[in-house]
Amino acid sequence: MAYSIIIDPVANLDIIDYIDWYNKAQPGLGIKFYKQVQVVIKSLQKNPFAFSIRYKDSHTALVKKFPYMVHYFVVKENSIVVVTSVLHTSRDPKIWIERNIKR
Repeated sequence: MAYSIIIDPVANLDIIDYIDWYNKAQPGLGIKFYKQVQVVIKSLQKNPFAFSIRYKDSHTALVKKFPYMVHYFVVKENSIVVVTSVLHTSRDPKIWIERNIKR
């Protein structure tokens, strides 16, 4: 069973900001970052429970080749995955905890 993916607008802004940052650092690198994020999102559609829980019911999945984590939660009864943020691993954990508390 494939889960539906909802990307919170704030998480979408995270992704766009990082794409822009990487493209400024090295042309084309932002696209490589985006493709790796898409790999994570596709894997969440197939098995969102494969990744660890970091805070209450919020899971995280590491983006390969980049130091970022996709933060999300699962609404099992509706087969939905909600991506709440995509953050650099060195960012203060309070950021994604606060985002998840607000939902």
